[in-house]
Amino acid sequence: MERVAIFIDGSNLYKGLVQHLGSDYRLNFIEFITLLTAGRRLLRAYYYNAPLPPEDPAAKAHQSFLNYLKRVPYVTVRLGRLERRTEGFVEKGVDIQIAIDILRLAYADAYDVAVLVSGDGDFAEVVRVVQDMGKQVENTTFHALSSHRLAQQADRFYPLDDFPWERLRAQSLPQAPESGE
Repeated sequence: MERVAIFIDGSNLYKGLVQHLGSDYRLNFIEFITLLTAGRRLLRAYYYNAPLPPEDPAAKAHQSFLNYLKRVPYVTVRLGRLERRTEGFVEKGVDIQIAIDILRLAYADAYDVAVLVSGDGDFAEVVRVVQDMGKQVENTTFHALSSHRLAQQADRFYPLDDFPWERLRAQSLPQAPESGE
């Protein structure tokens, strides 16, 4: 059975969910991972993001979501950082973490198939190197966020637009654990 590792660019996924389904949509993350795994053996799903600054009105909800993800079996949360610029905040360190993990785990022969949830064309060269190592790479994101270069380099591209989003809707917002848990 094929071994699958999933690499999720959290900002890219969130942006697509908001554009496609609205800002009030809440994803059942476990079902989403199950759908991406497609009956294959899951090594782990890696979720990459940067925590919001405390002054951001969405910071508390975002931290609650990250805390929820940290409790989901076979999910690892990797955080970058936000740097303040004149035009606002810029996410730093996330793309390099994704690239390192995809390459490190391919080199360790930890997976057969990488599923990359991102539309960032900068990953096309990483995908090529991993393919040269004998690994397959699937790429998925919303069409509006998709890089043609990345989608062409991947062994398989499938758009998130076609996913059963009503079935993947969470019934309620994930809750942060109470202190002491």
